[in-house]
Amino acid sequence: MTEIVVASDVYDRLQRIMASDPDGFCELYRDYLTDAWRSVASLRLACEHRQPQELRSKAHYLKGSSLVLGLRSLAQCCAEIEQLGSTSSFETASEKLTEVTELLRAVQMELEQRLGARVIPAV
Repeated sequence: MTEIVVASDVYDRLQRIMASDPDGFCELYRDYLTDAWRSVASLRLACEHRQPQELRSKAHYLKGSSLVLGLRSLAQCCAEIEQLGSTSSFETASEKLTEVTELLRAVQMELEQRLGARVIPAV
């Protein structure tokens, strides 16, 4: 993927801040991935069950945690899903969720390249 998935400026800044705890740095991203995959599953259910408040809430949550860690494209997609929840556009939100899933896979692959297999959450 040619698109920047993990913003290097944010990643590098967090890595410098946590330089004394490299395991904690890896854990930060592993915990994010664990939580993000759960959020994607919740978003999928919210679309299936046509729950606009749940869709907005989960999309907002994932947007925020993604921004904090420098995952700007993923955060942008979540913002779009959040907006779609406001208009109860579940079909479009479901399509956008496919993009979120693809981006999250790309994030996970990039983090695995940067941090090794230990960043991959246990299933």
